[in-house]
Amino acid sequence: MAKEIKSFKLKDLKITVPKDGQWENLPYDYSPVKSSLEDKGYKPEEFNYICADINGKVMYGSRRVWLMQNDMSMDQEADIDCEIMTSKELFSDLCAKMNADMEGRRTLKDKKTGKMVPATTRPAAFNSNSMNKKTALRDFHKKKPNIAGYPYDFETTDVGGKKIKIDAGKS
Repeated sequence: MAKEIKSFKLKDLKITVPKDGQWENLPYDYSPVKSSLEDKGYKPEEFNYICADINGKVMYGSRRVWLMQNDMSMDQEADIDCEIMTSKELFSDLCAKMNADMEGRRTLKDKKTGKMVPATTRPAAFNSNSMNKKTALRDFHKKKPNIAGYPYDFETTDVGGKKIKIDAGKS
């Protein structure tokens, strides 16, 4: 499907971002987006289009619109090119992009046989010279001892049955 592009006046774009620009308990740092907009302007060909429905309700790119409407001295009569989609088309597009990144990384069911087909690529943690998955994970953690989200020590046994403590978080 070819992209349908429509121009809206900046003031006519409808967003769901709260007036102060922040959702409760979900802080967002606008500085990189703002500096990009100030330096380069709105360049959808270089980055991506703001996605809206036919009525101007923004579904993707609301933070950029919030900045342009509320935090920057932009002319509210300026024309903003938006890619027109339905919400179903947007979610389908986003799912296709996410699934493309997962190609070969997940176990799938064969439609003909009904059997599970294992992933063809392995997570980075297991791409090691080690033959044993436990040693590969241990080696991965030793190289990166302070992995965010692992604030604990991991205890396992090696091939000989000896207990090993792995620092999987902040020490």
